[in-house]
Amino acid sequence: SFTTPHRLLAAYGITDEIFAVAAAQDCKLVPSYMYGMISVAAAGWVGGTLAGSVASMLLPVSLTNAMGIMLYGMFIAIIIPPSKTDHRVLSAIVIAAILSCAFKFWLPSVSGGFAIIISAIVSAVIAALLFPVDEEKEESEE
Repeated sequence: SFTTPHRLLAAYGITDEIFAVAAAQDCKLVPSYMYGMISVAAAGWVGGTLAGSVASMLLPVSLTNAMGIMLYGMFIAIIIPPSKTDHRVLSAIVIAAILSCAFKFWLPSVSGGFAIIISAIVSAVIAALLFPVDEEKEESEE
């Protein structure tokens, strides 16, 4: 039921969080489910941005600076549950952590942001090569 226009519209709202929730579903996804998820997330982001901007004016600087680590905490909360049951996800996480440490200690000239991006992409490629998904087997399990 995902025609090309639906795919293009849903792709506009895909983020790592939306993808993680959608990928965790056991049933086939329909456009209305994706649109609902994207709408709720977008409303949360807009509301959170507004609340954050107001709060940042009221909170001390030391506390607002500490909030920068919350994004990493949210990402960890997304990847830990599937890693408990799927060794492929756990392997990708471990590979990414090793690569990130390698950048930190052996290639400090690479910025932290680029190191994270490169580590994520390389670990995903390695995990995909080591643990390919058999689409026919996945479809038969559904």
